[in-house]
Amino acid sequence: MLTNCQILQESELPIVLVGLFIEEPTPFLSDFLVNVQRLNYTRKRIHLFVHNSVEYHTTQVDTFLAKYGFQYASQQVVHSSINPMSELEARNFALDKCRQLNCDYYLALDSVARLELPETLSVLIESNRTIVAPLLSRPGKLWSNFWAAITKDGYYARSHDYVDLVRRNRVGIWNVPHIMNAYLIEGNFIRESLEGNTKLNLSYYDKDFARKPILTFTHQLRNSNVFQYMINTHEFGHLVDPTSYNLSNTHPDFYQLIDNMQDWERHYLHEDYYQLLDDNSTTEQPCQDVFWFPLVSDLFCTHLIEIMEAFGQWSSGTNHDPRIEGGYESVPTRDIHMRQVGLQEMWLAFLREYVMPVQLKEFIGYEHDPPRAELAFVVRYNPAEQPSLKPHHDSSTYTLNIALNTPNVDYEGGGCRFARYNCSVTESRKGWALMHPGRLTHYHEGLPVTKGTRYIMVSFVDP
Repeated sequence: MLTNCQILQESELPIVLVGLFIEEPTPFLSDFLVNVQRLNYTRKRIHLFVHNSVEYHTTQVDTFLAKYGFQYASQQVVHSSINPMSELEARNFALDKCRQLNCDYYLALDSVARLELPETLSVLIESNRTIVAPLLSRPGKLWSNFWAAITKDGYYARSHDYVDLVRRNRVGIWNVPHIMNAYLIEGNFIRESLEGNTKLNLSYYDKDFARKPILTFTHQLRNSNVFQYMINTHEFGHLVDPTSYNLSNTHPDFYQLIDNMQDWERHYLHEDYYQLLDDNSTTEQPCQDVFWFPLVSDLFCTHLIEIMEAFGQWSSGTNHDPRIEGGYESVPTRDIHMRQVGLQEMWLAFLREYVMPVQLKEFIGYEHDPPRAELAFVVRYNPAEQPSLKPHHDSSTYTLNIALNTPNVDYEGGGCRFARYNCSVTESRKGWALMHPGRLTHYHEGLPVTKGTRYIMVSFVDP
């Protein structure tokens, strides 16, 4: 898609101030920054202003600016941990910065916004509206960055056409009473308002009301009869849901499968996963009824190991195990359960979304829904603790075994031997899973690790 902005010479392009506001802990913040960098617009005509209120995100912001900041006309970052500027002050500061720069447009972006269409900025400029927002919503949900109606006291009200607009059943540019998270404002309008040439006091602050800055901002626009618009002519991107994002977790993004599945997949699902679901694809079988397939990314493996090592409470590897019913483990390993690190519910969702489709394809006729897994855990093998595991049956209908690191790189030896078929899988592939029946037929053992540390993630499905 070629826009009119892209036809203009670089020196003819409007000057844009892009304000980035990180006001709350945000899942997958790196994607937010990458999307800004990927906007298909000459960077020398963009000035960047970043306000970061979350100390956890400081390194990500500074890394981004160190890598790309020099490409822009200017850059300015304010970390609240260093310069205690509030969100309200930062948003007003950005408006005044646009005035000082004599910018043609000001694009305000909150960290929950994901602009995935590179032409978004050009499309917004060419919409020729004083204030306009691209439609963004949480995937599969009706939560969006605009309200189509409001109550008398200025809060959300459901409108008859809201669902059609969010789902893009009706497409166009729509006058709406409230926008947020991502919006473009004409520079002339900002200058005229800030310099007293209109009756509007353009500000995120109102001494008579204690409400969120953006609610104050759009309230003043409505009271001054300044129209706000939402455009849904394109798939511009989406919003992430920060509700459950917990910075006390090691690698908090890892925990976001349920609330931000689309973003989670991009980082943690194996890039070849969906190919194996094709009707014409064939799943590898290194041993009889042992299915071997790509499942999770390298990042998944690295982060899960680091989560477990940070938790550090590896089991003793003895038969006594108070974590399980009855307190006795007949075939003990040195492990940490997913439940111990707050990942049990997420893991059940993972089994349902990504393992069950493979189960249905390979174990034809077995359609237990949803998969159950009381025992899901990461095992650590090394010569100093526990190098191997004796022959045994798993307490499962089928077992999932994911290799989390690489043989002959991270460790030597290791692997899984299926006794009935005298067949071993020793050259594990990081991020690949073995899926095999648990009871009766697939009596197996863990082969000795002779050097280094081997990590695997095991789930006993439908015990």
